[in-house]
Amino acid sequence: MKNNENKTNKNLKLMTLKKSNEEIAEIRIANTFFSRLRGLMFKKNAKVPLLFEIPERINKKERSSIHSFFMRFEIVIVFIDKRNVVYEIAELKPWNCYIPKKPAKYIMEFDKREFNDCLKIGDKIEIK
Repeated sequence: MKNNENKTNKNLKLMTLKKSNEEIAEIRIANTFFSRLRGLMFKKNAKVPLLFEIPERINKKERSSIHSFFMRFEIVIVFIDKRNVVYEIAELKPWNCYIPKKPAKYIMEFDKREFNDCLKIGDKIEIK
C-alpha cells in the first residue's frame, strides 16, 4: 500500500484474516465509533479490507446495516455472526444501503476489485 493511500485507516490495527488456517488477507480493524463511521468513505480504493467490530449493545439487525454514501467504488460486504461464521455476502454500489438478515458481530468491507471470492457463506473465520 502506498503511503498516501488510506491515510486514516493506516492508523487502525492491522491483523490477519484466516480461514481453515489459511491466510486470506491482512485486514484493518475499525472498533471505535469514529473508525466505523468513516469506514472506506472518500477512498479511491481499498487494498486492505476493513473489519467492523459491532458492539453488543447495538447488535440489532438494523444496526448491522451498511451504507456506501461518499464511496468511490463498489464494495463486497461480508456479515459474520457471533460464532465467526460468514452468514451473508452482498455487493453494494456507491450511494446505497444494505440491511442484513440478522445482526452481525463483524462486518467486513472489501473493495469489489480485490475480493476474489476469498470467503463463502458458511466459512468460519479467525482473526489473529
